[in-house]
Amino acid sequence: MTGESGAQAARGWGGFVLILLALVVEGFDLQAANFAAPSILEDFGVSRAEIGPLLSASLFGVLIGAVFIGPQGDRIGRRTILISCCVGYGIMSLIGAFATNLTQLIVVRFFIGIGLGAVLPNALALAGELAPRKYLARATALVGIGITFGGVLAGIAAAQLLAPYGWQSLFITGGILPLAIAALLWLGLPESPILNRVREHEQGKTGVRAILAPAQRAQTIAIWIIFALVLMVVYLLAGWIPLLVKDQGYSTTTASWIATGTHAGGVLGGVIASLLLVRRSWSVVALFAALGAVTLAIITTRDWGIVGLTILLVLVGLFSVGTQNGLNGSCGATYPASMRASGLGWALGMGRVGSILGPLVGSLAILLGLSAPRTFFILPVIPLLIAAAFALWLARRAGPAIPEAGPDTDPSDAILTSPSAPAMETAR
Repeated sequence: MTGESGAQAARGWGGFVLILLALVVEGFDLQAANFAAPSILEDFGVSRAEIGPLLSASLFGVLIGAVFIGPQGDRIGRRTILISCCVGYGIMSLIGAFATNLTQLIVVRFFIGIGLGAVLPNALALAGELAPRKYLARATALVGIGITFGGVLAGIAAAQLLAPYGWQSLFITGGILPLAIAALLWLGLPESPILNRVREHEQGKTGVRAILAPAQRAQTIAIWIIFALVLMVVYLLAGWIPLLVKDQGYSTTTASWIATGTHAGGVLGGVIASLLLVRRSWSVVALFAALGAVTLAIITTRDWGIVGLTILLVLVGLFSVGTQNGLNGSCGATYPASMRASGLGWALGMGRVGSILGPLVGSLAILLGLSAPRTFFILPVIPLLIAAAFALWLARRAGPAIPEAGPDTDPSDAILTSPSAPAMETAR
C-alpha cells in the first residue's frame, strides 16, 4: 500500500468511526421518548393509550425525512445532509425540554424525526462507500449497530436521570449530543470517495424512478415490505416494553434496565448479523427474522416471571435488531452507488410506515385488554415470519453488489457502470 492509499484508507476508517458515533447519537434521540414515556405520563397526567401518538410522532417524521430529504444525498452529498440534520434535530430536542403539554411534545418529536430520518440512509450509504469495497454490506450493517447502542445509552441515561431530574433531562442530553457530533463531522468527515466519480458518468439516474426501474422494481417492492414489517416489530417492542414491565408492578428504573437489556441484546445481534453478511446476506435476514418469531412465540406459552422474561426479551432484541441490521447491509449492497441513498432512504421511509403503526398497534392492544406479556407478544410473530419469507425470496433472486472502489483501492480500478440494462442485471 502506497503512502497516498494508506492515508486514503485512514481517512476512510476515520470517517467510518465518525458516522458510527453519529448513529449512536441518533439512536439515543430516537429512543429517548420511549424511555421517558412513563415519567411523561405521570407529569402530564395522561393515560397509557394517549402516549401512542407521542411514540409514533418521531417515526412519522422519520418517514418524511427518509423519503424526501434522505435521497438528496445522492445529489448534494451525504456529508452535507448528515451535518445539517444533526444540527436541526439537536436544536429541536433542546426545545422539547421546555414543552408544557403532550401536544407540544408530539410536534417537537415529529420535527426531530425528520432530521433523524434524513441522517440514517446517508450515514449507511457513506459508511459502505468509505470501507473497502468487499466489505460494503458488512460495513453498512455494522455502522447501523450505532443506533441500537444509542438505545442502550438512552436506557442507561434514563435509569440514572429520570428519577432525580425528570424526563426533560433526556431531551437536553439528546440536544447537546447531536450538536457536538455535527461539529466533529464538519471537522473530520470526508465526502463519498465514489459518489462524485459516479456523478460524472451517471447524470439524472437517481431517486425513486431509478429504484423502481423494471430491473429493480420487484426487489425494491420486496425490500419495502420487509422493512415495513421488521420496523413495525422493532418499534412496537421498543415503545411498549418499558410500559409493560412497569405495569407488572416494577419500578421505572427496573423497566428502564430491562428495556436496556433488550437493546444490548440488539447490539450483539447486530454484530453477529453484520459479520455473517458476506455472500448470503438476504439468507441471514431470513434466519434472524424466523428466530425472532420463534422467541416471541415462546414468551406467549406461559408466564415466565421477571428473570425468564428478561432473558427472552434480550434474545428478542438480539434477533429482531439483528434482522434490522442485516436489512441495512443487504439493502445497501443491493443498490449501486448512484442510487444508494435513494434506495436506502425509500426503504427506510417505507419501513417507517410500519414503525409508525408499531406503537399505535400497541395502544390498540392495550385498549383490547392485551396488556400481559403472554398475550401482547403474540402480535409481532406473524409479521416476522412474513418478512422471513420475502427475505428468502430475495436470497434466491438477488446477486452480489456491484463492485466499487473503496479506500484501499486505486480509483482507476473502480467499475463505474451506468444503471443501464447490463448493470441492473448485475445488481439483481
